[in-house]
Amino acid sequence: MEFVKRLNDEGEPLAKRLCLARNAFQSTYLPIQRKEELVFGWLCSNENLDRSSKEVWATLQLCICSRHMKLLTPADVRPEVLCTVVKMLCKYLKQKGTPSEVRDVILECVVQILGDIHFQQRLKKHLEEYLALFIAAITLVEELNIGDLDPDLKGINFSFWLQTLILSQFCEPPKLRLSVECLETLSAVIRLNPLAIEPKMFEILRPIMMAKKNTPEVRWAYLSFLHCVLEMFTRLSRTQKFVTKLFPMLKNCMQEKEVLDIPLEDILPAQFYKEFRSVMAALPSTQLISIMKGLTYHLNLEIEEYDVVSKMYIQVMGSILSSFLCGIRVASGTVPVDIVGKFVNLMTELKETLARFAAATLCQEYDDGIMLCLLDVCYSWGELHVLLVHYNLQQSLDLSQLDTSATNLAGLHNYLSSDQWNLIAQRVNNFGKTACKDKMNSLLIQKLQVLQLMSESRTSPEQFNVARYLVSGLNQTCSVKFLPSMPVLSSLLSKDQLLHVAKHLVQEIVADKDVCKQVIEALKHEDIQEERSLMETMIFITLERIASLISKTKRRAKNPNTTGTSLRSFQVCFRNLNLESAFLDETNKEIILVLEKLGILVNKFCDKEDEFGSVNENNVDMTSLICYLNILKVLPITYMTENIQLLVCLSAIAVGVYMQTVEAGSEVIQTLFGDLLLNLLEQTSLLNLHSFLHIGWFMKWLASHDLGLEKERSDRLYTCLLSSNFKQKDGVVKLKPLIHHLSVKDNCSVLQLRIISILLMILSKEGKRHSIKDDQDLKKLVVNPLSKLVLSAVRKGDTPTSETLDTYTLLLQIWLRRKKNLKMFGKVTVYVSNFFDCALAGLGDETESKVGGSAMFVSLLLKHRSRLSSCLPPNIVERAWTKLMTCSSDTFSQQRCRLFLEATNTKEFQEIMESLLDETRKTVSAGDSRLETLVEWWKSVACCDTCPEKAEVRKSAMGAMCLVMLRVVKEPALLGGIIAVLGLEQELIKNTQVQLEPLMVDLCMESVFPMELCDVAEFIRLWSSMVQVTRYLLTYRSVWVLDRLPSFLACYRQLVSSLAVNSVVTRGLSPKEVDEIAACALALSK
Repeated sequence: MEFVKRLNDEGEPLAKRLCLARNAFQSTYLPIQRKEELVFGWLCSNENLDRSSKEVWATLQLCICSRHMKLLTPADVRPEVLCTVVKMLCKYLKQKGTPSEVRDVILECVVQILGDIHFQQRLKKHLEEYLALFIAAITLVEELNIGDLDPDLKGINFSFWLQTLILSQFCEPPKLRLSVECLETLSAVIRLNPLAIEPKMFEILRPIMMAKKNTPEVRWAYLSFLHCVLEMFTRLSRTQKFVTKLFPMLKNCMQEKEVLDIPLEDILPAQFYKEFRSVMAALPSTQLISIMKGLTYHLNLEIEEYDVVSKMYIQVMGSILSSFLCGIRVASGTVPVDIVGKFVNLMTELKETLARFAAATLCQEYDDGIMLCLLDVCYSWGELHVLLVHYNLQQSLDLSQLDTSATNLAGLHNYLSSDQWNLIAQRVNNFGKTACKDKMNSLLIQKLQVLQLMSESRTSPEQFNVARYLVSGLNQTCSVKFLPSMPVLSSLLSKDQLLHVAKHLVQEIVADKDVCKQVIEALKHEDIQEERSLMETMIFITLERIASLISKTKRRAKNPNTTGTSLRSFQVCFRNLNLESAFLDETNKEIILVLEKLGILVNKFCDKEDEFGSVNENNVDMTSLICYLNILKVLPITYMTENIQLLVCLSAIAVGVYMQTVEAGSEVIQTLFGDLLLNLLEQTSLLNLHSFLHIGWFMKWLASHDLGLEKERSDRLYTCLLSSNFKQKDGVVKLKPLIHHLSVKDNCSVLQLRIISILLMILSKEGKRHSIKDDQDLKKLVVNPLSKLVLSAVRKGDTPTSETLDTYTLLLQIWLRRKKNLKMFGKVTVYVSNFFDCALAGLGDETESKVGGSAMFVSLLLKHRSRLSSCLPPNIVERAWTKLMTCSSDTFSQQRCRLFLEATNTKEFQEIMESLLDETRKTVSAGDSRLETLVEWWKSVACCDTCPEKAEVRKSAMGAMCLVMLRVVKEPALLGGIIAVLGLEQELIKNTQVQLEPLMVDLCMESVFPMELCDVAEFIRLWSSMVQVTRYLLTYRSVWVLDRLPSFLACYRQLVSSLAVNSVVTRGLSPKEVDEIAACALALSK
């Protein structure tokens, strides 16, 4: 309609359209049905409000707060439309970054809508909408940090009103329908006014704790609510009161039959116990003693005889008691001796209580929940008891036992006899669930740790008994909870037992995705990674499972005449690897046989791939294979013995070449070659790899297949393989298959050209270190064929490309080092002029790799200009300099520019300095944004190596440059490039090759200026740079500082003043900003 079109007309100014909306909203004569809804819809559209325009928000405020709004009926503005407005207001209240003045407007709009009688009628039936608005409003009040919040509501105190509101809505079970909004409202009220809610907290807690939490969202909101409750009692220093009143309330609640259907996790979640433990750690010792007395007392009341209701109560109480014992800090040196003595006495009382609790439990029918509660409290009591004994705060333990069975825990937990502990273990083993068995295992591990810590022998029969018992029950326990015990167990396990443990771990990883993630994360832990025996076993078992997968996979022949023997060779090889035997063999003979089998298989495959066919994808269990590879990725293979490293390396290559034809195998190839193989080659030497793997055949295979890796990763892989090949005496000869494969091709692919470039680069950089006795072999077998290949690729290409330029640069570099075979040298240098034009184009490119390759080529020409004089194009320095000056800051590289500057002679260098100085003057005068790039050029000038003549030119140019930069320092608003100038100063000061002139020192002193109040991030960035300049002056140029000590102290005074101005308390800095400001102060003090 016409009215809406006019409002949406972008051709009209926004102020004019806002005036139209305001007048139309308040008009009683405009004949448009529900025009108010149209105005609300337009004002609340995202494109208007997201502008954060004060005019838009002011118009919305005028409409909502107007007299006309109060006269409207649901026929004029439907409640659903107001609900949309409410959701929009809540969205912007919660949104970070909303300006404070906009939030004030939103808060007033919220108050007006809440007061609307028609909207209130809707809210009676839609409580969630009211709560969402209420939460947003009180959250905003809290964030605005309003100190005096106690309005008079018709003679009712605000705190009393809040109490009444909460109690009436949330504390009557017939009315309570637990929802996310309900819990968020309670949390918001607690944060806003904890003193108003705390007296009635247990009336609120009772119905909420016993209500069912049916959805994950409600459970998460409930956990946040409990966090607010704990935080409230902690802030008010009433934690003891919370614990004291919690148990009577829980007991009364659990008398109701409806509670029996509620899971314990819904009453107090596991995360609550963790937070409770943290709270206990911060309490004073006197309060802890009182709490422990209360906990022991309540447990004593229930343990003699208990019914179904008491069981739930005991389990909750046991979990709280266990968390309490784990959280308290008794052994700290700050705890007085008399307090420790009271704790010891309370531990004795608790021990007697646990004895009665266990006796009562054994006399009744097995209950898993009660048994888990008992074992949990026993474990926590044992941990604290060991701590007290270890620090000589309690009498030493008598660990000598006639019964050396694994399940006899009477040495540490002497409140029960050995028969009782054996009976408990037997019951848990027969009837217990996984959680109960895990807790029993924790007690056994605790016993093992105590024996190793306090007994004379670290390998007693009793310890071996415990280790055997734990391993025998491994199939009934959770691997995630069992793994942390391996540092204690591994030294007591034989190789057969380690194999059993590793098989179980690998099996669980593959069987369950959730368990897979948890176990792999546990394997990354430093303590587990240090267990070398376990890690070796995991490697062998994982490789054995991969071999088992491969041996079951079928291949289809490419050639119908292919023999069955070739097709089955992979399966037969992997089936006959006998990795378990190799692991158990102490002589390493078996593992050498495995390495030889894998090496022969890979070499044969790379030589005659066509005879092997391709993998039948339908028979590949890719999910399991990827799981196994993920296990290998987290194992510390690089720290294993060389034989194990070789085993992983050759296995990765064998599986990789085998699976390369599978279309869905990209992730497998990425892991095998891009992760496992590359990491091994880069981080280890693998000196004996060439004894099993023929690098030439393998590189030939790699040159024929694109692995799908990132270019950077694949180049690193090729570089590692080829570099290691040249470390062998017969490395050159072994490259014959690769060179022959490249030579028979009419056209080199991009991949093959990259391999040629890498090979040339290795010959160029590391030629002197290669173990090559006969240089003629290198020339005949490698250099000459590669030269012909590159020249062939150059001739066939219409124009040089960045790929051929890189390759040609490396080839030219090699022939420039050779004094013989001038004929071939002449053939190579014919194309210099063409490639120079390509390099010039690349210097002005926006791609960093192209600029880098071009700069390297130009630097090479300049360095060897005397030998290349006959084929060099004219004016190469001027033309290259002109192009380099067009580089943006994104593609600029100091190293490349240094190479260029160092390759120039004195005259050319002087001309470049004059040009650079002239460009700097123009940039500063014009206020151009290219100052950062020019500063980078000046840094390159400062860092480059120069002869004495060029050093004098640089010194003169630097002095003139400082005069130009002084203008930027004195008028930072002129350009905003002060940060770049400060970076240049740091480079000049650090580089002692640059002789500082008085003018340069003055520039450094002038650049430290007082800063007014500004944005925190901007202040920290600029201020830190100025501090760095002063620190470098003091460190590297102390003589100049002593000569200008008053000026230097003035700089320090300005820095302190600027820091004080920008860290004033009234700014209301966030915690993160406070930390950053504090770091600045620390840097200044240093």
